[in-house]
Amino acid sequence: MFYQPLPIPGLDSVDPFLLLHHWGPNTYESGDQVMNFDAHPHCGFEPVTFVFEGEVFHRDSTGEHSVIRDGGIQWMTAGKGIVHAEGPSEQFKKDPGTLEMIQLWINLPKKFKGVEPRYQGLQKSEIPSQQSEDGKVTVHTFSGSWNGIVGPVESITGIRSLTMDFEKGGELTLDAKPKRAPMIYVLKGNLSVNGSTAGTHQLITFKHDGNGIELKADESTVLLYVEGDPINEPVVQHGPFVMNTQQEIYQAMRDYQEGKMGVLEG
Repeated sequence: MFYQPLPIPGLDSVDPFLLLHHWGPNTYESGDQVMNFDAHPHCGFEPVTFVFEGEVFHRDSTGEHSVIRDGGIQWMTAGKGIVHAEGPSEQFKKDPGTLEMIQLWINLPKKFKGVEPRYQGLQKSEIPSQQSEDGKVTVHTFSGSWNGIVGPVESITGIRSLTMDFEKGGELTLDAKPKRAPMIYVLKGNLSVNGSTAGTHQLITFKHDGNGIELKADESTVLLYVEGDPINEPVVQHGPFVMNTQQEIYQAMRDYQEGKMGVLEG
C-alpha cells in the first residue's frame, strides 16, 4: 500500500515541494513481489528517498550505487538529467521483512536545472540526532540545521529536512522562518500542531507568515518535516521531467532519448 498526500485535487504543490509518496509499512514474505523501479530518467528536480524500514538499493548512470538501510536517506540532484534504478536490496529479497519509505520531489529553480547530477547516500549512523528538552522527542537532521546541529546532506537550495520520533506527551517548538514554506507529514500517530489535531497520513501546510510551529504528541508519533524557499517560477512537468517551459520539456526528452543523461545497463 502507498499514500500520496501531494499532489491531490486542490493542492498541486507546496512550492518548492512537488510530490510526496509514502510506501508502507508493507511486510513481505519470501516469494512476494516487492516494489521495484527499473532504470528511468529524472531531470530538473531532486528526488529524495527517506528510508524508515528495510533496505533500498540505488544505482545510476554516473556510476554511483549504494544500499541504504532504515534511518538513512538517498538524496539525488537530477539537474540536467540522470538515469537511475531503485528498489529492495538483494539481501532484502532473500530475507524480506517490512519496507517503509517516503519519496519527496523537490523542485529546482531555473538556475540549477542544468547542474551536473549528484547522488548523496547516507546511513542512519551518519545522521545526527538530538533529544528535546523534555527528553521525549528525538530529532534527526538530514539537511539544514536544527538547534545548532547541521545535517550532512548538502542541499543546493537550502532545504531543511528533519524526521522526528515523539513519545506520548512529547513537546517541541520549531523555528520556521517567515517567507519559507514548511510542511509536515505524519507517518503514524496523533499530535497537536499549533493547537489543531493532525493524525496518521495527514499532510499539514502553513502560510508563509509565521515564525514558530508548536508540536505536542497525544501518542507515539513519527513525522517528516521539510522547509524550503518558494521558487515562484513556472512549472511544466512531463512525468519525470520538471522544467519551466514546454520547449525545455521537449529538449529534456530528446536528451534522454539520445543518451545525454547517461545509460544504465542491466
